[in-house]
Amino acid sequence: MAYAVMTTWKHKNPIDWKEMASEDFSKMPKGTTVQWFAIDEYNHGSFATYTSKEVYDGFKAELNAYREEASSSREIEKTLDVVGPINVDVG
Repeated sequence: MAYAVMTTWKHKNPIDWKEMASEDFSKMPKGTTVQWFAIDEYNHGSFATYTSKEVYDGFKAELNAYREEASSSREIEKTLDVVGPINVDVG
């Protein structure tokens, strides 16, 4: 069953989408999708879908290390973190 992770982030400075788009996602597990969306000039959301909870659990330590580095280098703070199985997929 697919597994979803949604986070929101508060930036100290206005969001630089060009810089964010230059991130290297080559280490993401196969089949993972990630979307980032604007909430306002200083806040963004992230929605990631993993092929299963097991895939997410296996990648979680690397994801947390990335988040810790990004939080420091970009001066951002995580304001929401929710995870769970995708029970309905329309589309």
